Amino acid sequence: MLGRRLPFALKLGLSFIVVILVAIALVYFMTAHTITSRFAAYNEQTREQTAHQVCGLLAEYRLRTGTWLGAERLLSIQYQVVANGQVILRRTSLVGGDFSLADENRIVVVSTQQDKIGVQLSRAEVAAGYPIREGGKQIGTLIIDNSNSPLPPDEVEFLSSAKRSALVGGVIATGVALFLSMILIAQVLSPLRLLTRATERIAHGDLSHRVRVKARDEFGRLGESFNRMIDNLSRSETVRKTMTADIAHELRTPVTIIQGNLEAILDGVYPADTETIAPIYEETLHLGRLIDDLRDLALAESGELHPSKEPTDVVALVNQVVDTVNASLDGGPRVLVSAPDEIPAVGLDPMRIRQVLVNLLSNALRYTPGDMEIRVELEVWKRMLVLRVLDRGPGIPEDELPHLFERFYRGDEARTRATGGSGLGLAIAKQWVEAHGGKITASNRSEGGACFTILLPFS
Repeated sequence: MLGRRLPFALKLGLSFIVVILVAIALVYFMTAHTITSRFAAYNEQTREQTAHQVCGLLAEYRLRTGTWLGAERLLSIQYQVVANGQVILRRTSLVGGDFSLADENRIVVVSTQQDKIGVQLSRAEVAAGYPIREGGKQIGTLIIDNSNSPLPPDEVEFLSSAKRSALVGGVIATGVALFLSMILIAQVLSPLRLLTRATERIAHGDLSHRVRVKARDEFGRLGESFNRMIDNLSRSETVRKTMTADIAHELRTPVTIIQGNLEAILDGVYPADTETIAPIYEETLHLGRLIDDLRDLALAESGELHPSKEPTDVVALVNQVVDTVNASLDGGPRVLVSAPDEIPAVGLDPMRIRQVLVNLLSNALRYTPGDMEIRVELEVWKRMLVLRVLDRGPGIPEDELPHLFERFYRGDEARTRATGGSGLGLAIAKQWVEAHGGKITASNRSEGGACFTILLPFS
């Protein structure tokens, strides 16, 4: 529980300190162990060389004298020490420890340990010693025992000095590592603090704030992703506010008409007959269509706009829609269909594609003069079905083309209000075409009028 309450900077700092101390301790103990073991190996090698040299001297002594008597003088060094004006003679072992000399019968004849003189050594003890040979024959054995011999003071001082140097080096390395760790922690926490402050400002509704992280590492990419997220949130918020205002505006018009007419009927201004109620009924139908359109858009945004595809004769479907439209026209422009003789069946949702085609034809009929024609063309291109709706209206202003499929977008307000429409038809058409894996675009024709093109995959 305590770790959860600690600041991240403190956790990071403590983690660095623990890692540094453990690493320095391991380095120190490994260094000290390596120095000690290497020094012991060096001493052992030196003792081996000394023992072989002494064995050579002893073999020469035995050859010269024919006996081991007096051989102890070869194994020790006599020196003088002056203490309180008196000269004291001292001896030290030439081989650096206790030793024993056994003859060819394994009997100890010389030893620094009086209790071993005259004792016969075992074959294992002799095998562990250094043989003394003369003419290929072993005439004696030198046994060296260093188990109880302390290291000389100079060697002890050397080892202590080496360990102190390793410890001082570890302390210096710890200080340098801690200093660098503080710099690294500051660099790590700086972008995190910027992101934290930006998150707090966004949480309070300030979507204009942006994170300025100059790094080119993961934190820099995190800052860029954070800024893109804020941009998306800002756009989504703008779209949400605009959509809310547009929905309120679109719903207000039919509701106001219905409310006004009903109040007039209740007040006796209008008679409650068919002529008065018919416009109210038309407005309720318009209101219902608007609600259905908004539902379709909501499904598209939530990713739940799933068409029920089935193999469909697209030419027959287009002809049915065009025949229905032509039958409903009274003196308006005629709609013609142009298609090749054979087009393979396409997997699509007939009802939704019919809705898309009706929306496009309704849009074309609004702007095409009565003496002109509207054409629906079908063709196959690179395993794609191409469906075009071409009208002979005034065309689409170039600045409106990029926004044509946005919801509630109707370009020239005066013109579109006069021709009706909620501004959702093209947006819904785009959602349904994309739900089929296709694409819809709009462009202007060189001879005048607009062209809406739908691409649908056969698979």
